[in-house]
Amino acid sequence: MKTTDLRVSRAVTAVAAGRPVLLRDDVAEDADGYLVFAADAATSQLLSFTIRHTSGYVRVALPGAECERLNLPPMCHGDDSFCVSVDARGVGTGISARDRAHTIAALGSASSQPADFLRPGHVVPVQAGADGVLGRPAPAEAAVDLAYLAGRRPAAALCEIVSRRNPVLMARGAELVEFAVQHRLPVVSVSELVAFRRRTEPQVVRLTETVIPTWAGDSRVIGFRNSHGGGEHLAVIIGAVDAGVPVPLHIHVECLTGDVFGSGACRCGGELRGALSRMSVQGGGMVLYLRPSGTPRACGLFDGGAARGDFTSATVSWMLRDLGVYAIRLSEDMPGFGLVLFGAIRQSGIRSPQPDATWAAVG
Repeated sequence: MKTTDLRVSRAVTAVAAGRPVLLRDDVAEDADGYLVFAADAATSQLLSFTIRHTSGYVRVALPGAECERLNLPPMCHGDDSFCVSVDARGVGTGISARDRAHTIAALGSASSQPADFLRPGHVVPVQAGADGVLGRPAPAEAAVDLAYLAGRRPAAALCEIVSRRNPVLMARGAELVEFAVQHRLPVVSVSELVAFRRRTEPQVVRLTETVIPTWAGDSRVIGFRNSHGGGEHLAVIIGAVDAGVPVPLHIHVECLTGDVFGSGACRCGGELRGALSRMSVQGGGMVLYLRPSGTPRACGLFDGGAARGDFTSATVSWMLRDLGVYAIRLSEDMPGFGLVLFGAIRQSGIRSPQPDATWAAVG
């Protein structure tokens, strides 16, 4: 098992058992550390430990659907992340560890109703994005993902850990590691959760398939959509492709100016046309044409749609899996990509025998 997967597994196991974990926000520049635990596992002892070692500003991350179900509107106009603070009905002042544990557990309960809470209170619900860390790699989304992966209700408490060396600051770097070792807490980062989910959850869905006559020959075209983010992609298979027979593979990120208008400001259009020409001459091949969501890439005009390497490799890996690809042979001059991309693809179990040509075996 990969080291990063092992860290995620240990954190998920701890959350499933009702124990806290240390979450590192390594995606942000400040890289704070958070104590995180499942909301439905909240106890007075767990809250007491959290309050003692953190800022005390305890939040509960919830999916948007849960915030709507419990009538938890945004606290501020224009910002729907922080919701109106609450106390569970029947608690004392609401500020004690016991009272806040009761409120947090109620927010994580499937049986709770809007009328079960007083507003305002001492616990702040935070709305997490529907796609978790794959939609927004942030602590709230990571906390909900940990609870969900642990088989618990998708609700989790989180709070920043305070530095013991300088209590006016947050703990960071080596101090977070020391804290985790001292209290025997599993450590996991936001980026590790992102990588884990991309490796273990299908990142594309096959939508449609047809045959289109092109100048390179009749092509079998299969349409995909990203499971998160909305990007749409094509697998174009030219000529006859038999199971187990290697065929040339070209991976291309859409470039509006190069692909459509033949712009000379970039190599994109030429690389795509060259790949199609070779496949036409050779009698077969496959192109993965990637169209990330958002602003389209257009070299020389704007590059807002250029795909991130980690996102691209996950998309390509899952498209190849769906197509039955089990082996690739790399080219050192793979247009627009390189060994970094294919190194990530190999982590998915797709073999690359030797770096002298680009091939794919399609089943």
